[in-house]
Amino acid sequence: MKEISYKKAEKRIYAAAVYLRLSKEDGDVCGEGRKEESNSITNQKRLIHDFLKGREDIRVFKEYVDDGYTGSDFLRPSFQEMIKDMEEGKVNLIIVKDLSRFGREYIEAGRYLQKIFPAAGVRFIAVTDHYDSLTADRTEKSIVIPVKNFVNDAYSADLSVKIRSHLESKRGNGEYTGAYVSYGFRKDSSDHNKLVADPVAGENVKRIFRWKLDGMSNSQIAEKLNALGIPAPADYKRSLGIRYRSGFQKSLYSGWSPVAVGRILSNPLCKGMVVQGKKERINHKIKKMAAKPESEQSIYRQEDLVLIGEKQFDAMQGLLKKDIRTNPGQEGAYLFSGILYCPDCGRQMIRRKTTHKGKQTIFYICKTYNVEKTCTRHSIKEQELVTLVTEAVKAQAQMAADEEEILKAVGEAMERIPTVSLTDTRLPELEKELEENAAMLSGLYTDWMDGILSKEEYEEMKVFYSGRCGELEGQIKKRRERAGNAGEAVRGARQWLGSLKDTGSLLAGTVGEIRRSLIFSLFDRIWVYEGKRVEFSFLYQDRMAEVYSLCGMFKETLQKQPLCEKGAV
Repeated sequence: MKEISYKKAEKRIYAAAVYLRLSKEDGDVCGEGRKEESNSITNQKRLIHDFLKGREDIRVFKEYVDDGYTGSDFLRPSFQEMIKDMEEGKVNLIIVKDLSRFGREYIEAGRYLQKIFPAAGVRFIAVTDHYDSLTADRTEKSIVIPVKNFVNDAYSADLSVKIRSHLESKRGNGEYTGAYVSYGFRKDSSDHNKLVADPVAGENVKRIFRWKLDGMSNSQIAEKLNALGIPAPADYKRSLGIRYRSGFQKSLYSGWSPVAVGRILSNPLCKGMVVQGKKERINHKIKKMAAKPESEQSIYRQEDLVLIGEKQFDAMQGLLKKDIRTNPGQEGAYLFSGILYCPDCGRQMIRRKTTHKGKQTIFYICKTYNVEKTCTRHSIKEQELVTLVTEAVKAQAQMAADEEEILKAVGEAMERIPTVSLTDTRLPELEKELEENAAMLSGLYTDWMDGILSKEEYEEMKVFYSGRCGELEGQIKKRRERAGNAGEAVRGARQWLGSLKDTGSLLAGTVGEIRRSLIFSLFDRIWVYEGKRVEFSFLYQDRMAEVYSLCGMFKETLQKQPLCEKGAV
C-alpha cells in the first residue's frame, strides 16, 4: 500500500496597518488644552502594541496617524494613504483601538467594514470593541457592528451641536473664539478669548489706510510694503511662533498682494467692530460652510481695538466701491479722481490737461461727452474746484462750531441746574397734528355712511390718514426718547461736531492746499453742473441732520430759560 504524506499548511502572515486618530471634536481635548489620556495617540499605540505581543502571524507594516482630524468624514491624509497602500496590496490587516477611532460616520464606516474590506480580502480588528472580522460570527457582522457605527455617528452629531452651542455662548459673552486673528491684532497672552491691538502690525494697518486715502492703488500699496521689507500677514504670524495655515497662501513664503491689502481695508475690526459667526457648517458631516444672516452673527464693539476712526473707515468703504485708476508712473490717484459726477448722465467726470503758451491747465469734463458726445461738457478747472471745495469745508466747519456752541450751552445748563427742563419745542406741533389727523380718520366712516364720500374715496383717504398718524406717532416717540436721553445725546453730538470743526480748521488760511484724503473723508460725491455750479453730497449728511434736530429741541428752551445759579429755579 502506497504511503500518503500530509504537508503541514503554512501559517498566514498578515501585514498590518495600525491606524491612530485623534480630534478635538469628540472629547479628545479637555481643560487647558490637555488631551484626554484614554484617547491620546500614545495610549492608542500602547494598547494596540500590547494586543499584538506574542502574535507571530501579524507584522506591523506601518503606523498611520491622523492627529487633529474629525471622525465625521474620511477625508484624512493618513487614512487615504492607508487605503492606497491597501489597494496596492501592501497591507491586508487594519487594526484600530476601537470603531470610533476608525470613523464616526455611520454609512461610510459600514461601507468600508461590510463591503470594501471583505472584497479586498482585508482583515479588520477593533481591539477594545473585541471585534475581529476573521472570527466574527454573523450576528456581529450584521447587527452589532452597524449598531456601534450608528451610535458613534449619533455621538458625533450630538457633540457637534454641543460645541456649536458652546461657541455661540462664548461669543455672546464677548469672547473671541476664532483660531486666528486678522492682521493688526493678536490674542491677549493672558486670555486667548480676548483680542488686543498688535503695536507693530497695527502701525502698518494705519499706513495702508493713509496711503489708500492719498490715492495709491492696492497694487502700489502692496509693492511699497514689499519694497520696505514688511512681512506679509502669514509670514508675520509665523515669525511670532504661530502655527498658521491659510487657504489663501500657495507657497511657504508669501509677499503682500493687492487682495491682502483689500482685505485689510475692508476689515471692520480696524474700527473696533468684532464680527464673529459669519458662517457655519451645514452639518457635522459636510465641511461646506454656509453664510449666516447678519441678525444671527455676533457683533460687538471693543474700543481698545480701534486703529482707524469710524468716519475714516466708512469713507474708505465708499472709496473702495469707486472706479479709480492710477496712471503708469504716478504714485497716487489724482486729487478728484473717483468723486466727481455729471448730474445729467450720472457718469464720472474725467481729468484732462492742456498747455497753451507754456501755461498748463487742468480741468474735468463729463466722460459721456468725451466718449460719445451725447451729454454736455460740464467743464470746470481743477483750481476752481479746489477753491469751491475748500469754501464748502470751511462753511460746514463753521456750522459745526455754531451748533457746538448750542450744545455746549445745553451741557452747562444740565450741569448747573440738575432739574432744568429741556423740552422739545417741536413736540406740541407734532402732537396737535396727530390729534387733527386722528380726528379726520375717525370721521371718515361716518362720511362714507352718510354718502358724503364714495367707497373709493373712503378707502383712499383711510390709507392716507392711517399712514400719516403712524408717521407722527413714530416721530413723537423718537423725540420723547431722545429728550429723555438728552445728556448722552448731547455728549455724543458735541464730540462728533468737535472732530468736524477740527477738520475745517486745518484749512484755515490754506486755500489750494486741500488733500485727497480730506476730500474722501468728508464727501460722498461732488456733482458738477453746467455753468460751473457745484453741489456737494457729504458722507455725514444724515448725522448732521440729527444734530440740527437735536439743537432745535433745545434752542428755544435755552432762550426762554435763563441759566440760574445751581439749585435755583
